Amino acid sequence: MPENSTSDEATLVAAAEKLTQCDGYVVLAVDPQTGEIDAHGPFDGLTATIKADQLRRDFDRGGLEDVTVGVVRLHNSA
Repeated sequence: MPENSTSDEATLVAAAEKLTQCDGYVVLAVDPQTGEIDAHGPFDGLTATIKADQLRRDFDRGGLEDVTVGVVRLHNSA
């Protein structure tokens, strides 16, 4: 193993950590039939997960199984 591999590894870990930092989470619902996208939030991680699950169940009950629901990170621009 090259002697600078520890330094390279630390740099990669620091970069990955920076990418995962965010200002909150947003729940997106995308309807492929209409192209409509709805955003809900911002939330903390747990609340976003709960909201996404609630939306998924609501869409399924409404016969809208093709709507995609996901959680994405929010990055405020300063």
